[in-house]
Amino acid sequence: MNRTPYTPKDFAWAKWTASDIKKLVPKILAEKKARLSVIKKVSASKRDFENTIYALESSDYGISETIFKIDLLQNVSPEKSIRDTAKRAIDTIQNKMIAIERDPKIWQALKDYEKGVWRKEQRNLDNESKKLFRDMFLNYKRLGFDLPPIKQKRVKELSQRLAKVSNEFRQNINAYDDHILVTDDELTGLPERYKAGLKHTKDGRYKVTLAYPEHHPFMELAKNETKRKELAEKALQKGGNKNMKVLAEMLKIRIERAHLLGYKTHADYKTELRMAKSGARAIAFEQDLLKKVAKRGMEEINILRELKRKKTKNKKAMLHFYDIAFYSHELQKEKFNLDSEEVRSYFPLSRVLDGTFKIYSTLFGVKFEKLTDFSLWHPDASLYVVKTLKGEVLSYFALDLYPRDGKYGHACVNDVVNGRKTSFSGNDYFTPFGTMITNFPKPTKKNTSLLSHGEVETFLHEFGHMIHHSLTTARYASQSGCHTAWDFVEAPSQMLEHWAWDKKSLALLSAHYKTGKPLPREILKNLLSSKTHMLRYGILRQIIQGMLDLTLHTKNKPPEPAKLYRDLIKKYTGVVLPKDAIFPAGFGHLDGYDAGYYGYLWSNVYAADMFTRFEKEGIMSKKVGADYKKWILEKGGSMEEIDLVKGFLGRAPNNKAFLKEIGVK
Repeated sequence: MNRTPYTPKDFAWAKWTASDIKKLVPKILAEKKARLSVIKKVSASKRDFENTIYALESSDYGISETIFKIDLLQNVSPEKSIRDTAKRAIDTIQNKMIAIERDPKIWQALKDYEKGVWRKEQRNLDNESKKLFRDMFLNYKRLGFDLPPIKQKRVKELSQRLAKVSNEFRQNINAYDDHILVTDDELTGLPERYKAGLKHTKDGRYKVTLAYPEHHPFMELAKNETKRKELAEKALQKGGNKNMKVLAEMLKIRIERAHLLGYKTHADYKTELRMAKSGARAIAFEQDLLKKVAKRGMEEINILRELKRKKTKNKKAMLHFYDIAFYSHELQKEKFNLDSEEVRSYFPLSRVLDGTFKIYSTLFGVKFEKLTDFSLWHPDASLYVVKTLKGEVLSYFALDLYPRDGKYGHACVNDVVNGRKTSFSGNDYFTPFGTMITNFPKPTKKNTSLLSHGEVETFLHEFGHMIHHSLTTARYASQSGCHTAWDFVEAPSQMLEHWAWDKKSLALLSAHYKTGKPLPREILKNLLSSKTHMLRYGILRQIIQGMLDLTLHTKNKPPEPAKLYRDLIKKYTGVVLPKDAIFPAGFGHLDGYDAGYYGYLWSNVYAADMFTRFEKEGIMSKKVGADYKKWILEKGGSMEEIDLVKGFLGRAPNNKAFLKEIGVK
């Protein structure tokens, strides 16, 4: 399929002003109305796949890209006025688009097609098209069109309000800004490189913020327990009390809407479109895993407690929430003779990036080229083109890797342009473009950007999403790239994290930032031996967060979220959080992954099983890479996810590899 290369003009949107964004909103809404109007005018007797199903699918084409661009600027623009305007624009678009799309005449068009030529026409349709119709029909049915008019109206109102408060929840997290002030002595344990990256106050103290590159190393390395406590307490306030009120409203809306649509719970409503298929099955998955992991996770916490007592020479010392990262690192040093700062010196970001490109080039038969004549939203953002080995353009992506004020504070991939055929019967293909956002340490004149080994895993994970988006060949945008079931979407990225734990791939990903020398044999051996370090606790914490999410979305009267989280942490880890801790206020997954956080572990089962082929046939095997590209990366969501995995493995998947990886039975 022919893919058109981009030019610098294609990225003029990266420089949109607040005024430009405002003007786009009415144009977007008017264009969507016009496209749906054409579909509604087709008579029932003349309906076919192209003028109804494909027309409805393609009614988003071009429009969705514009919306995605506005949403991206909301998260990455260095200008507060642009971020704020983009937020208001997204609020308006989401609210009004619900009213436009929830048109009973569109639902009638789908029913007319189903009752008319669907049975006859499907014999000549490919499987992607059949799946498109089935998914589309179900999605529209889930909007409540079979309900009485008064209930339909209420569902629409609830959906509009939910879109607004969901965006507010995300923005409150992104905009939340707090810090602690520390003296030079209070930074004992942290390297000079870290200190050099901190801002100073007029009185000579250092400012440590909640941004990941500042918060995480401080919690792991700072010897000053009082200051760790102060920073950890502030992190547990992220999002603020206003987000607890927003969350309460979100939960209330979700419950009412689920009931109106005929579902027992919001979790049942959400999981219907996922592999789990029901809230009960998702909870059963979490609870079964909890039984296997809880004891081992608590044992790891107890080991940290004993280590603290040994280090402090206090036999009655308690392990606090602000101690876990610190003593986990101390244990790692003691048990595996690993110093995270020494390990970090072998993972300069530039080497990790180059190594990742080499690995993916080998596995998937592509090459990556950096483009320097394109201007994006910030000088830190860089554009790359993905090509075949013959030089044919496949896709583009941007990397925005360093933190700044107002920018999205975690790691994610934003799909901006989804791959798709440009017309129903043509052979041209719309070139995908996406953006990978992270918050790794920014290089300075004095200091190189160095990643911890955990951050290397994060890089591989997020770039796994990027390559999933970039290498798609799916016919329809709604099935391309990462558009799979929510409880499978993480699996490809999780599978690619394994390359952070193999000698061959680590040789490509690492080199000392000063000398260029490879990881010393002893450090490499100890690093690989540390793979299961605190692993059960990490899994346990994921389960706790998954149980928080599912409990809130399977109860008609959900418990108070902050207290529920504090209680779960205390019950399963023995660690006591402050009474005023409001972790859910900053837990962004309660929006985008609502009733879906379990999916991280669910998809990890498939990721571990898929990796068994690479483990057996070679981690740099071009053959296995080609099969993986064919079955998983290219197909996106154009087939049922279980069939994708079966196709790649040549058998039905199971959980044996996952349980073996985490050391439980």
